[in-house]
Formats: sequence, C-alpha cells, structure tokens
Amino acid sequence: MNTISLAHNSGGFAWQKADRLFVKGYLFDRNGSFYESGKLLEYFSGISSFVDLEERVSFANGCFSVIYSGEEELYIACDPIRSFPVFYKRNEEGWMVSDNSYNLLKEFEKPEQNSLAWNEFLATGYVTGCETLIHGIFQVQAGELLRFCNGDIKRKFYFSYRTSIAASGEYEEMKGLGIKVFNNTFQRFVDSLQGRTVIVPLSGGFDSRLIAVMLKKHGYTKVVCITYGRPGNPEMVISQKVSEQLGFRWICVEYSDDLISGYMEDSYFKDYYKYASNLVSMFFLQEYFALRYLKENQLIPDDSIFAPGHSGDFLGGSQLSKHGNLLETESQKDIAERLLFIKYAYVRPEGEMLEAMLQRIERNLQEKFTGDSVLAYTVQEDWDYKEKLAKFNANSITCYTFFGYGFRLPYWDKELVEFFRTLPLHMKINKYLYDDILTTEFFEPEGVNFDEELQVSEKILKRQRFKNRIKYFLPQFVQRMFLTRLDNLYYNEITKVLGADMARKGKKIRVYNNSYNSLIIQWYLEDLKGNLKIG
Repeated sequence: MNTISLAHNSGGFAWQKADRLFVKGYLFDRNGSFYESGKLLEYFSGISSFVDLEERVSFANGCFSVIYSGEEELYIACDPIRSFPVFYKRNEEGWMVSDNSYNLLKEFEKPEQNSLAWNEFLATGYVTGCETLIHGIFQVQAGELLRFCNGDIKRKFYFSYRTSIAASGEYEEMKGLGIKVFNNTFQRFVDSLQGRTVIVPLSGGFDSRLIAVMLKKHGYTKVVCITYGRPGNPEMVISQKVSEQLGFRWICVEYSDDLISGYMEDSYFKDYYKYASNLVSMFFLQEYFALRYLKENQLIPDDSIFAPGHSGDFLGGSQLSKHGNLLETESQKDIAERLLFIKYAYVRPEGEMLEAMLQRIERNLQEKFTGDSVLAYTVQEDWDYKEKLAKFNANSITCYTFFGYGFRLPYWDKELVEFFRTLPLHMKINKYLYDDILTTEFFEPEGVNFDEELQVSEKILKRQRFKNRIKYFLPQFVQRMFLTRLDNLYYNEITKVLGADMARKGKKIRVYNNSYNSLIIQWYLEDLKGNLKIG
C-alpha cells in the first residue's frame, strides 16, 4: 500500500487533490489555456496510463508536480526545473511519497549517511541524480517521470536540454524570431499574474531588469521592485535607476547588524533551513532577511507573486565561454572531468573520493542519455539545467514560498527554453544574441540601457577565464579578501554567525573557494549530523 504525505501547502501553492490525483503549481497547455490551483486538476484529470501522463507533462508549460496513486501503480512527475520537490522511500508495505524529506526521515530508526552524496554536497551545495544525503530516501529529478509497480521503478526523462541539430538561419532572422519568442513568453507571464501584485527582485544585471521592462511594455502596473544588501552597493544604485525610469515603486532593504541580529534564535530560521534544504540543497540566506522584513512590516500584499530572473544568462550562453564548453564533439569522460573541475569546487574531492566523484558524474550523464548523437556542449548544458540550476539556483524560490508568497519563473517558459536550446552555438557564445536583443530591442526604448553594461570584449572574457582557473589555487586568505571586497549582499556578516556557532561546538572549519556558500554548506551538514546522531 502506498502512502502520500504532502505537508507544504503555503506560498500560493497548495496541493490540490481529487480521488487518486495530487497536483501543485501552474501551467499553460499547448493551446495557451492557463491552469492554476483547483483548475490544475482539470488538466491532469482522467489519467489512464503512464503514456497518458507522459504526454500531458511533455506538453505542459509551467511549474508543477503531479502524483497519481492508482490501485496497482504509482506515477510521479516534476517539471523541467523541479520547482516543487518530491521525495520517496520504500517500506515493507509499499512506497511512501512526500514533499518533505524530513517526514520520510522519521521512518528510520537509525538513518544512514550517504557518504558519496555527503562529499558531493560539500563540493557543490547539492546532491545530483535521484539520491539524497540519507540512504534510502530519493528525490524526483527535474524533468523526470517515474512509474512504481510491484516494487520496481521505471524512470524516464521526458525533457532534455540536449540537441543533435542546431537551428539554421541567418543572424537577423534568428534575432527577429527571438524577439517574437520573448514577447510571447512575457505575454503568458503577464496573463498568469491574474491581476496580483508582482514583486521583481531587481539586481544590477540584465535578467531581472528584462522582467521589469517587459511588465512595463505589456502594460502591467501592479509592480514593486525590491533590492537588498549592503547599503550603497552598486546593484542598489542600478536597481533604483531602473525602477524610477520605469515608474515602478522601489523598496530597498538595507542589511545591517541590527537586521540580522539573533537570526539563529529566530522562530522562522529553523523551519526555513530545513524547508529549503530538504536533505538535497544548500539553503540561501541572501534574500531571507529581505523577505522576513517585507512580511513582518506588511510592505507587500499577502498574495504577491515574486518573479526572479533565474536563469536568463544561462539560456543566453553565459557558461559556454567561461567554462570552455564549446565543442560539438567530445567524450563523456572529458565532459565529466570538466564538470568535476568547475562545479565541485567548494571542498574539492581528493584521492579515492575524486575518482568516485568522476564516476558518479559519468553515470549521471549516461542516465540522461537521449539515444541520439548530440552536440557535446549541450550535454553539459543539460547537466547544468537539471542539476545545478534546478537544485541550487532555482531552489532559492523556496524563500518566497516559505514566507507565503507565490512565484513565476518566466525564463523557464517552454517556448523560450526551446528557442535557446537549439540556437546556433556562435550566437550563444558570450550571450551575443541574448544581450543584443535585450539591449537594443527592450532596454533602449525604455531608457534603461547603460553604457558600462554593453557587450564585453573578448579580451575581458579571456581575463575572466584566466581568473576562474587560477583562483582555485590561490591561498584561502587571498580568496576571502577578494570575496569580502565584492560582498554586496552582507554575506560576510551573515555567515560569520554560522561560523561562530560551529566554533562553539568545537567544529573546525576549512573554507574553500566561495567562503560564504561553503560555510552554509558545512554548517548544515554538521547540524544534520548532530540532530541525527550519525557519524
């Protein structure tokens, strides 16, 4: 007998149930009709088979999770960015399914640490594949569809970012098509808001700025732009300029010792870090204090929808040149070695663990094999999409839902993703077409195109690639000095609290690469060890 236990019903997204069906999220169907809340049940109602569910999730455009618990079979699917994580474990009676991994953890008399996943989490801040930090607890992956029958599991990725053939077309033709796709995408985004206030976390970058610009272009007025962090940091200056130019209300939350004081004793914090991490992902703290401040001071409506800029730069191609991922033909092992060097950098695996991690990445790449001869650079993009973006970057949306707000992820619109997935490589390198469309077509008409942000030169990009390669070999105190100088988010002061807590417990910290994230990661694992009493 299967057991479905769904605990997370806040944040504008409650689980909807009808008979054997459980759904959560929002989506557009292939005809452009919008489904949310109870109406979402209509889209998935009448499921008759695994193939039937596969067809529905394949054509769905949005953020969702769906569970169907039949008499003999159990189906589960998550959207391509894993917006609403789902976990499962096997027991003597059947399968247990939950959106809260800690609920499944209670079923173990003595939980066993997954050592390989633990070391991977130390290195990256997330657990790849279907595993978690605890043996016997598993996660549904991004773009994955599962079928449970008679104790067996059939896995299938119904979505892949890999492609075997890039689109053909001259630059101006592709640019024109891209402009049309952007307009279609943001029209759907505006339609999905249903008249509610949209909150744009506005940084100094292009991605969040485009969201604000497109809201203005499409005539949506219930908009609030927010920024947060160290007073007077450069991103605040740009954020204010953009908000004022577009005529939107701007809220600035300046971080200070008073704002973060005593947060570890805060009634919110303990619930938040478990909710956001779920035995799989690093919890983020940069937005936590801003959201808490907005909530406690009732500065935005309770039904507000947050629209962060995750992860337009990836679609545009930001990772390609920076990480040297430019080959159309390359062995899986070479791809795995590059991922290991670039992505596993917080606490680098050594010795036997290094080889074990390389094999883990190769298995993970093979699991996502589509059966076609694909362009090699898209293999790494697909890994990035389903692992780092889904379980790390996009996982930061848990801060919004924890405080009771909804969200939209416009950059993960199906039509937009498909356009950039098959865009010719030379138009993706250095985000060439992406930045061209944003600056000339959308920013310039609204007066938010700033000279210092125009396309960077190849010389600057080469210098940045050189810095990326040597920074891992610099002494740790040099890396920390560099990070502190660039700490716009007040993370040095925020994470010092976690470091002091570990020191009080007699835990020695050795921080690598990005000291702030690494500190959060190590603190979480030590806390988990202590609470579970595992070695």
